[in-house]
Amino acid sequence: MVKPDRLPSLANRRRMIAWMLFGVVVMAVISIKSFNDGWFEPKTPLALNGEPALVFLTLGRGCECQMKVVRSAEAQLASWSVTLDGQISVFRVDFSRRPDLARQFDIARAPALVLLDSNGEVVWKQDVGLSDEAPLDLASANLQIESIIR
Repeated sequence: MVKPDRLPSLANRRRMIAWMLFGVVVMAVISIKSFNDGWFEPKTPLALNGEPALVFLTLGRGCECQMKVVRSAEAQLASWSVTLDGQISVFRVDFSRRPDLARQFDIARAPALVLLDSNGEVVWKQDVGLSDEAPLDLASANLQIESIIR
């Protein structure tokens, strides 16, 4: 004997609708996040133009502790950049928006400094902070920059 097709119970229909709505919300959140974080934007290479460059990897957002260190590093770099006086190009890169560069330079955390020669090869890098108040080792960076520019 063949049983007639039965519709799911009202409770089952509500449960299915709830799961479908949940799926739609999850897809919408992922779509918005991918748009805001630039997941599908083409990643432009750094414009080195055959010259050495200093890459400063920073964070656009993070926890309060991270952002305190990032702000200290940015202040440190801002006051130090004046002394560079056009000797070398400085690129500021958001670590969270350019994970491809972080992987390329083998950097695990921000703030970090990476010194590149004219061929784009890593000459020196600092990805471990010295302290929360002065996280960048600018004295070592100066020595490395002077050795490259000569």
